[in-house]
Amino acid sequence: MTKIVRINLETKGIQIELVEKGHSYEFYGGRALSAKILLDEIDPKVDPLSKDNKLIFASGLLGGTFAPNSGRFSIGSKSPLTKGIKEANVGGLAPTLLCRTGIKALIFEGKASNWQILKIQDGKIEFVDADPYVGMNNYELDIKLSKKFGSNIGIFSIGVAGEKQLKAASIASMDLEGYPSRHAGRGGLGAVMGSKKLKAVIITAPKINQIRYHDKKSFKQVALKWGKNLQETKKGFSKFGTLMGLMTMDSVHGLPTQNFRSGSFKDADKISGEALHQYLLQNNGKFSVSCSPGCMIRCSNIVFDKNGKHITSSLEYETIALNGSNLLISDLEKLANIDHICDDFGLDTIEVGNALAVFMEAGIIKWGDADGCIALLKEIKNDDKNALILGNGAVQVGSALNISRVAQVKGQGLPGYEPRTFKGMGATYLTSPMGADHTAGAAIINRTPDSDLDYGKLHTPKNKVELSKRLQIFTMILDSMGQCYFIGPHIENMPKLAKMLNARYGWSLKTDDLVEMGQKWLKIERDFNLNAGLGATDYLPAFMQEENLIDLPDRSWDIDPEDISSFWKKL
Repeated sequence: MTKIVRINLETKGIQIELVEKGHSYEFYGGRALSAKILLDEIDPKVDPLSKDNKLIFASGLLGGTFAPNSGRFSIGSKSPLTKGIKEANVGGLAPTLLCRTGIKALIFEGKASNWQILKIQDGKIEFVDADPYVGMNNYELDIKLSKKFGSNIGIFSIGVAGEKQLKAASIASMDLEGYPSRHAGRGGLGAVMGSKKLKAVIITAPKINQIRYHDKKSFKQVALKWGKNLQETKKGFSKFGTLMGLMTMDSVHGLPTQNFRSGSFKDADKISGEALHQYLLQNNGKFSVSCSPGCMIRCSNIVFDKNGKHITSSLEYETIALNGSNLLISDLEKLANIDHICDDFGLDTIEVGNALAVFMEAGIIKWGDADGCIALLKEIKNDDKNALILGNGAVQVGSALNISRVAQVKGQGLPGYEPRTFKGMGATYLTSPMGADHTAGAAIINRTPDSDLDYGKLHTPKNKVELSKRLQIFTMILDSMGQCYFIGPHIENMPKLAKMLNARYGWSLKTDDLVEMGQKWLKIERDFNLNAGLGATDYLPAFMQEENLIDLPDRSWDIDPEDISSFWKKL
């Protein structure tokens, strides 16, 4: 039987609540569960960094099972960046280990008087004094904790950025090779963890797997067949990783370049998936690496320099787009170093890329100056004024430097998809409760949630709000299952999910029931934001509404605002 564990960091009280049949959270998991708890239990107007905010680690309904790519995990809270509801998704080892303990959610409440680590081992949950680890970044911290508590552990942690409560701070999750390379990046949830003086959560592999199935045979039949199909159909991802599509993004004028002035980059081939693959081969790097147990797509990589020294794991599209083309940087090894520094300090690389672009707008760092970016990032540990502003995100940099050209929605930096080309993605930025977050409904090339509906060309406004809506519903469902959305936010996958849920829990869900649940879960997030005083929909920055792309002068933002505002009415 699954359970919810409440941890009061102020009193060190631990309360365990069994989730039995009929429990109010029975049909909730992952992102949906964290959203429901937040709406039920906190004041939406609360200061995100106060003790009254809550931090929720939520396992998916299929998390840790035989379901393909079910090693993902949701961390939720009120965001310091957006001031609204936030879910950040992450892989690594710890999520699966936590699922195997039977814990459905960890709810962190209050604020500790001194730094703490929460350790979960064989059913025992206890606090460990974290004062000896304060000031450590994630790489050093994981080495120290692994030496002390053993190699069979998963770790969630924050680096110095989280300790300093910087609003772009992420929460790291140790990967399968022992590196703190997987990050719940968006929204500044590392700052929330830091505000509670929670340095890390350690989960030891349980001796007995607590995951149970109502009909294990039926579950495995669906899961294994689906997994084999993913292995065959996603081979490009396995070889080239998430950078596989960078050259395509560039060719359609959708790659953010020089702070979203253009949609194409003259040196795109130097930072492409093909270029990274060659770099990995030349330096004995690895590709086709799993980010978490049960991953069938294996789109991660491990990057070493020419001397065999580990730089980062994994170098991904969003990091390259926002810190590469967006800053006019084309040196893959230096981009890998930027990624390493962000992972180490615990910073969202998307937010960092947008923030660095504003420093370049101000002339403090020159366009294309990777060394200048690296030097500024490293100064966070020394409390350099500009470095701390950087760590608080693009909007704060713009405010501090009096620069209005900031690519953001809801205070959160834009991901690596130019919305004047990717109109469906732009609709997601403006309608998702998450703000500028591509993972909420990634309307990229050839991604359609329904085979029989016409969503028009990529860059035209035709049916793009409907496209975004359907993708958001299906992505919400996958996030609530604990599955990677690369398996496909598509209607054809919903019957498989319903069958696996029924086989695991003894339910009798149909596809329509699951889609209706996804809609309901999205509305919970919207309701939280409305109660927090935010609008249900937003606007792109003024420069994006006013400017056409330099490299394609007829490419503009042309979705009717009334279509955007109708999103929730039609839902």
